Amino acid sequence: MKRKKGKRVRFQKIIMGLLIFFCVVLFAALLHLFWLVYSGKDDRTEQNPMPSTSPASPTPAIISPTPEAVPAEGSEPTPEAMPTVDPAPTQRPMDGPPEYPFRTEDITIEIPGLKREYTLAWVSDLHMVSDLEPATDVQEEYMETIQVRYEFFKTEDGVYSKDLWPEIVRFLNYGNFDGVIFGGDMIDYCSKSNLEIFLEGYRCLNAGQIMYIRADHDYGYWYGGDVLKEADTHDLHVEIDGNVFEEKLMDFEEFIIVGINDSTQNMSYEQYDSLVDVLGRGKPVIIVTHVPYESKVDESLEQLSMDFRNKIYYWGGGDYVPYGATEQYFEIVYSDYTSICQVLAGHLHKPWDGNLTERVKQHIFTPAFEGTIGMIHIIPEEQE
Repeated sequence: MKRKKGKRVRFQKIIMGLLIFFCVVLFAALLHLFWLVYSGKDDRTEQNPMPSTSPASPTPAIISPTPEAVPAEGSEPTPEAMPTVDPAPTQRPMDGPPEYPFRTEDITIEIPGLKREYTLAWVSDLHMVSDLEPATDVQEEYMETIQVRYEFFKTEDGVYSKDLWPEIVRFLNYGNFDGVIFGGDMIDYCSKSNLEIFLEGYRCLNAGQIMYIRADHDYGYWYGGDVLKEADTHDLHVEIDGNVFEEKLMDFEEFIIVGINDSTQNMSYEQYDSLVDVLGRGKPVIIVTHVPYESKVDESLEQLSMDFRNKIYYWGGGDYVPYGATEQYFEIVYSDYTSICQVLAGHLHKPWDGNLTERVKQHIFTPAFEGTIGMIHIIPEEQE
């Protein structure tokens, strides 16, 4: 019995030893396998540092950079090279010839004693509309009216005013003019969208001198509801002309072009004083105004206004009766001794050319939304 018991104990010890041996071997194998897996993971991380798009992805995702994220050739990537939102609007190239076949409306102004000829471009009454859905400053209740106006302001061949604007800029840049005059109502009403689109082109202009005068539609806050007031529209124009109001000048040394800002309203005495100063400098003056002036010698302007607008649509009658500083200004315009030789205007949406007095001429331009750009040729007066 003792012998059998001893054999059983030895057998149990052998079995226990084998079990311990196999456990040690298994533990060592698992430890080695764990080391291999951990080491391999570190190697992959060093070779492919870009993270996976999801935990289940077996390999890193490849992310293609956007054009803004591609650094310049030969340079190191910088934080500025990462995609960002550009606060300035994207601008189309505007340095080549226009594709649209514009008509030109040419006028000639003769001034005594000029040493050379000057050519300027005139653009007014584009009435650009770009809001085709409600916005913060364009209320939904007015969208039907805005849509009607959007459809109205286009060329005969169907180019809308907002799409014509980049072509106008190309025309102005390609023409190498001595100056460019914007004679009012470039936008149909004041909104962030309209002004941004206007500024996209305005920033690209390369003319020597630029005059931008504002009129009622440039200030129009009619569709903004309670969120847009007239004072706000004045602030929105700061980027265009620095909010210069009283005095708009192009001084060519031999003559001066002076703009009448916001000419749908009677002027202030501050504006009047600025005009008097310019008119007294002893140089010939060309007046730029949005609203035309009454002719004292030609009844055809009144006839055109009544036929087309069914009312007097210029200063001197209808809604434009001068008083105060404006009345005093017109005494200078119609004076026999005025330094004004020419008045340039828009607003009527019909062209007219004639005399205000025997001394002062006036030209009213065709609106730009019809695909017409004015060409002003200022030349030396021929000696008899």
